[in-house]
Amino acid sequence: MLGGLITWLVPLIAVAAPVLKLNGNITRLNTILEQALKTIEKQGNSIEKLNNELYEVKHIQSNHETRLISIEKRMDKKGC
Repeated sequence: MLGGLITWLVPLIAVAAPVLKLNGNITRLNTILEQALKTIEKQGNSIEKLNNELYEVKHIQSNHETRLISIEKRMDKKGC
């Protein structure tokens, strides 16, 4: 009886050990993937914020250019 138990126990342990190791690796990879996704989301938010700031700066620059063109036209009319 004990010999039969050992006969089944050794292969079971031989199969169970790699399965447990694989399960641990899958858990670790899931954790790494979750962290990577959070980082990507933060980067996406940062990029969106920078794009909005860039749009505002371009708008301000456009207003300044319009103002300068207007001033130059007035100066040309006055003959300056």
